[in-house]
Amino acid sequence: MKRAVSLVALVALLGVGWVVASAEQDVRPIIPRGQQQVEAIGPRREQVVQGIGAPAEQQVERYVEPSKTAKAVSNAGKVVTGVTAAAVSIGAMTAMLLLL
Repeated sequence: MKRAVSLVALVALLGVGWVVASAEQDVRPIIPRGQQQVEAIGPRREQVVQGIGAPAEQQVERYVEPSKTAKAVSNAGKVVTGVTAAAVSIGAMTAMLLLL
């Protein structure tokens, strides 16, 4: 009996979630099209876009594949970050359980 009640509650929650999710997918225009125009504010000279960097800074260069050592160091850094995050998470959980 308890299992059936739990199953009905789960199905009800999933149904509510589905209804809310479908309601969030509606797209409605807020502003009429006539109000979505770009108008000039000042003289044209003030609205000119100019590059501020040197041309060499805007060049796209060839992709260089990282070396095996660089990949190994990157992977080791990811592992250290993951272990540190897990330790902090477990420490925070332990602190919360001790203080409750």
